[in-house]
Amino acid sequence: MYNKENKKKHQEKGKLMDSKKYKSMTKEEIIGKIVEKEEKLKNIEEELSENKKLVQEKDNLCKEYLKHLERLQADFDNYKKRQEKKQKEFIEFANERLISDLLTVLDNLERALESTKNEKDTKSIKEGINNTLKEFRNILNKEGVRSMQSIGHRFDPYKHNAVMKIETDKHSEDMVTEEFLKGYYIKSKVLRPAMVKVAVSTKEKKDTGKNKLN
Repeated sequence: MYNKENKKKHQEKGKLMDSKKYKSMTKEEIIGKIVEKEEKLKNIEEELSENKKLVQEKDNLCKEYLKHLERLQADFDNYKKRQEKKQKEFIEFANERLISDLLTVLDNLERALESTKNEKDTKSIKEGINNTLKEFRNILNKEGVRSMQSIGHRFDPYKHNAVMKIETDKHSEDMVTEEFLKGYYIKSKVLRPAMVKVAVSTKEKKDTGKNKLN
């Protein structure tokens, strides 16, 4: 309460001093002061107008950037759709080409089947089947498909599927001795594991049996 009263008295005192100040000034000095204040007010208004103009320009620039980003996003979405379409078309075309190549194999197999009607001509049948297999292997090679060499190699669970084991001393332990179904790679990946027979050493089995008796 005391501070408010002091502040009010201070403001009244200031007004009184200003009043006395202006009373002691000449008419020309008062006009000069008014002109000076009007000039300051004019400068402030101009500065405000300039700031408003800058704010408007920045706002327009932000809107322009936003439109540009929206256009870029739309272009990217269209590009993505085009790439997906191209990829789909490429896959379809690749399948079409592979199927087209396989049709020639089908034609040759049908010819070989047709030739079996003449049972005496077994030589030409064998030759036709061999040619068909050769053509089919060439198609697979073009697609990056190659067969595994399993017999004589050590069993590998990533490449082989052991469907049978044989006790023998003629082969090393875990050696593939026979192949029931050939395995294939596509590029560096296993396309189909080979179905194989794996050697089990009888010597090791006998040693294991002796250790159990002891």
